[in-house]
Amino acid sequence: MNSILKTLGTVVGIPTLFAGLYYGVMASDLYVSEAKFAVRSAKGVSGAGGLSALLASPSLPGGSRDSLVVMDYSTSKDMFDALGEQVDLVAHYADETVDPLSRLDTDATQQELLDYLVERVSVTRNATSDVMTVQVRAFAPDVARDVASLVIELNESLINELSNRMEEDAVSSARDEMERAVQRVRSTAHDINRFQADNDSVSPADESAALFGRLSSIEARLSETRATLSETMAYMREDSADVVVLKNRLAALERQLRLEKGRVTGSGGGSGNLGSLIESFQPLVLEQEIAQQQYASSLAAFEVARVDAQRKKQYLITFVEPNLPDAATEPYRVDKTITVMVFAFIAYLIGGLLWSALRDHIGH
Repeated sequence: MNSILKTLGTVVGIPTLFAGLYYGVMASDLYVSEAKFAVRSAKGVSGAGGLSALLASPSLPGGSRDSLVVMDYSTSKDMFDALGEQVDLVAHYADETVDPLSRLDTDATQQELLDYLVERVSVTRNATSDVMTVQVRAFAPDVARDVASLVIELNESLINELSNRMEEDAVSSARDEMERAVQRVRSTAHDINRFQADNDSVSPADESAALFGRLSSIEARLSETRATLSETMAYMREDSADVVVLKNRLAALERQLRLEKGRVTGSGGGSGNLGSLIESFQPLVLEQEIAQQQYASSLAAFEVARVDAQRKKQYLITFVEPNLPDAATEPYRVDKTITVMVFAFIAYLIGGLLWSALRDHIGH
């Protein structure tokens, strides 16, 4: 019985004693700063506004993916490199006032430094609410709070960068199509302006309509002159002054009518007649109308793509700000000491069973 107690005291008592001395006297205080945030999208949010609307939005697959990206980034070398540019993490965690078992080795490799910092900066995610919790453990309360704030700030910059990049990718093709439509509208306008300058004609179609009006007027005057001439010749000689005047007027009207008709039909030859001008001008007008319709369609598509990209944009919402710890919460000194004692006792039981089994085996 004495041997059992002696063995029990050695196997369990000594580790428990050392654990009690370490955690009770030597272990440095750890201050924990905690914050909570979430990645949310404005898509599908209606009725509510502001922060409450974003927090109330459903957990979307895209948001969940971004949450996983945030978790991976929070424990990456890039994150700790960015933190190290603003807070001297090595100097803090390798300070000589920190107990040797908790202290960072000043000669630690990059991987050892990363493993050490991962234990001090943790990000967990609630799969149901998609809310993430960041906890930073440091040997000074202000350092814990500052590092937690920087972790959230860096993650917010990452989310903004990802959202801006996705938005740009979503609208870039629509913007390119709109720019091509704008160039086509400008090109058709330039072609029409050059045609008008080269042919001294603003709108052959409008000029043609005006010409048809003149033709109708000439034909009306021609009919009136013929009737007057016929009436005059009924009681006057052909060589009378009035008859000669009417015949000259009739000949002039007939010449003007042939000239105007030649401008319309192009029977006068050359490229300056209205017939050839209209034939060359109408395709330009049709091309301009098509270009304007394409521009209107591409502008609508660009606006739809822009609005849709805005609705899908992700936001990092911090609803529990990093706190400044007013007391050290770790290490859990009593709990750690009891844990060492329990494991030592379990080791004693397992060792005793193995020793009994070995003795029985040797005895047989």
